[in-house]
Amino acid sequence: MSIRLVVFDLDETLVHATQVPLAHIHDFQAGSYFVYVRPFASELIKVSASRFDIAVWSSSSEQYVEAVTAALFGQSAPLKFSWSVSRCVQKVDPKSHGYVYVKDLRKVMKHGYTVDEIIMLDDSPEKLQRQPTRHLGVPAFSGDPADTALLDMIERIKALE
Repeated sequence: MSIRLVVFDLDETLVHATQVPLAHIHDFQAGSYFVYVRPFASELIKVSASRFDIAVWSSSSEQYVEAVTAALFGQSAPLKFSWSVSRCVQKVDPKSHGYVYVKDLRKVMKHGYTVDEIIMLDDSPEKLQRQPTRHLGVPAFSGDPADTALLDMIERIKALE
């Protein structure tokens, strides 16, 4: 079965958001957050949208996801859905004794996709613990303007066709 849907995480995957600005200028603001777009994010989105359906699933608030998604994707790359933390499953993380917000890709099946047709780009493998084989890992982005990790991801996305 081939890939039909690429789901993007936002924070530390496509953007870095912080309430304290970094040494270089931010790309936009979302509420009280200064948002830095990862280098080559627009190219990755364009390549993905030209080959697959695309969507966003973040463990952030709905308002934040709406603001960042509008700035990143606009009207040029229509999304099948844009989900926030309310669609995640909250689980206790035994390592940190805190919580992890799991993205159970079975929820996407209501949109007409099988789990095997979905791939998710996310910096946090623990968020895809229910379907780890559907995870396309990317190193966490902390706002470095010289970051090139998405160049490799563009090639990996092209290879999924």
